[in-house]
Amino acid sequence: MDFALSQEQQMMQRLMRDICSDYGLEYWREKDEAKEFPHEIWDDLTEAGFTGLTIPEKYGGEGLGMEEIVAVGLALGRHGGGVSGPNMLTLGPVFGGISLTEHGNEDQKERWLPEIVDGAIVSLGLTEPDAGLDTAGIKTTAEKDGDEYVLNGTKIWTTGAHVSDYIVTLARTSPMEEGSRHQGISLFVVPSDADGITTNKIDKLSMRCLGSCEVVFDDVRVSEANLLGDEDSGFYHVLGTLNTERIIWSAIPLSAGELALDLAVDYAKEREAFERPIGKNQGVQFPLAESKMELETAKLMIYKAASLYDSGEDCSMEANAAKFIAARAGSNACDRAIQVHGGMGFADEYHVERLYRDVRLARVAPVSDELVKSFVSTNVLDLPRSY
Repeated sequence: MDFALSQEQQMMQRLMRDICSDYGLEYWREKDEAKEFPHEIWDDLTEAGFTGLTIPEKYGGEGLGMEEIVAVGLALGRHGGGVSGPNMLTLGPVFGGISLTEHGNEDQKERWLPEIVDGAIVSLGLTEPDAGLDTAGIKTTAEKDGDEYVLNGTKIWTTGAHVSDYIVTLARTSPMEEGSRHQGISLFVVPSDADGITTNKIDKLSMRCLGSCEVVFDDVRVSEANLLGDEDSGFYHVLGTLNTERIIWSAIPLSAGELALDLAVDYAKEREAFERPIGKNQGVQFPLAESKMELETAKLMIYKAASLYDSGEDCSMEANAAKFIAARAGSNACDRAIQVHGGMGFADEYHVERLYRDVRLARVAPVSDELVKSFVSTNVLDLPRSY
């Protein structure tokens, strides 16, 4: 087994660190307070080619895989971006690039992939108010009318929809039938400025600079040319995208945990109490050492899941396990960073409070801890289905 990053991956991490040097912790704090999308760094990521990372060279991209997404995501998060920074990579390379590369026809690829390379923002319209994580239970419909589909329904927690160019949207094209809940769902590329779309930002605890939105579809018409993949098979098409989302959402809390650990170590070296650095105390050292070990262990599972995906092998268990373990490791690291900072851990100027708020999301989204355990119980351990 080779655990070393390739020279190309190391080079990309160095490039990402260089970009991040212009966007320090104060930049992310200001964006968080203003609840403002970080357009400036998005433009720099686009110029550097990161928005086209997973897109084939034929369409102007880099033609790389999830290992590279993980590598640059970890660098982006650890060097200032925390949770929000690497999550931006879902809004192009993953939701748009992978979905279209895997399921789009040639006309669709030629039409949309170069736009994503050039920085088009793509959201995923999946979750609904009543369905939650029960994707098969969605109620948004897409009815055929001539050479168009008419969409009606509501999506929720659609990240970046207020600034996106397109929303890859799941909608039911055939009625749900007993014994076939996952059939009859289709995937569409919907322009965000289409008539009939209303987008409302949700006030929330974490990741405030990447707005999460309610998106209402009211007789929204899209051409049949916007149907992605086969009609009624959208649920199965989106499964691969969800595995890649879980992989990047493993790197997100991990990198935030690494950043929190870095901040805690620096503070422990500098802060003095009782005439000695607090980092001299094992009560401070040991929790930080635990976080380092937990984060490194989680990283191995993340790269394993990414490697399996890039090799075309099933990575469902590994992607879910990586997300579960990394979310725990990242959350622990941020919690311990607060403890090391003491009262100052609650002050905005020390940044760990924001990481603490943001990283909590990773245990709920894009899939909850409980559903990951149910998936592994049923699909890996072959226990009776519980849901």
